[in-house]
Amino acid sequence: MPRTASEIAELVRTGMATIDASALSDVFAEDAVYELPFRSERIEGRDAILAALTAGGVRARALGLEKTEVTVTPTESGFVLELVAVGRAFRFPSSVGVVTVVDGAITSYRDYPNVSGASSAARAVFDAFLAASVENRWDDLADLYAEDVVLEMPFTPAGADRFTKGREELRRRFTAAAAVRRIVKADNVVVHETSDPAVLVAEFDLHQEMGGEAFVSTHAMVMTVAGGRITHSRDYADTAASAERIRRFRESSPAGSSGG
Repeated sequence: MPRTASEIAELVRTGMATIDASALSDVFAEDAVYELPFRSERIEGRDAILAALTAGGVRARALGLEKTEVTVTPTESGFVLELVAVGRAFRFPSSVGVVTVVDGAITSYRDYPNVSGASSAARAVFDAFLAASVENRWDDLADLYAEDVVLEMPFTPAGADRFTKGREELRRRFTAAAAVRRIVKADNVVVHETSDPAVLVAEFDLHQEMGGEAFVSTHAMVMTVAGGRITHSRDYADTAASAERIRRFRESSPAGSSGG
């Protein structure tokens, strides 16, 4: 006996919720059609559809997707899927799909994705980065970076290391800086999406205090996010001014403290 539309909907719901396309291996008709109207894309045939859904799941996990919340609404010809993507730093509506079922199999799946959704994942990580910075939550800030992160500061003066490698080294540096510096607020924040949803560019000012001196540092950052964490960052700032500020602080500090 062919499966009912509700039985197929439950199988699809489970596969989508766990980001496991293999659970959908026998729910599509051999000549099924998968369409993405927003992108004018059409994929024909069960095997090609499963390959596309599998590849999509891999990309989603790379951006930090941990699960999908799925709402199923029955229709006269099948069902509708509403999906919400959930990661450690984000949650957003990701797509709605209109599914047609004939003789116990999916014959048509029209998928309408949130075309800006993938960029939302990287934006959520940046927003968490900025919030942790402004609130001086340095352990939380370090936890936003991947274990093997590479942070590059291209404007670092000659003779100083441009690269910081590894989350724990960043944590050490954040902790050292926190002993002498406090961030008060951020403003002039502008975030630019790129052609790669895992990469964003941000401009922002940080109002800070060090040794009784209030100052503002301006930053531009190129951030790459994978698995819900920052894997690479190029941070552009006036490092010469920062070095001069640290020098003055050291000279005025009887304990000879450093800002790291």
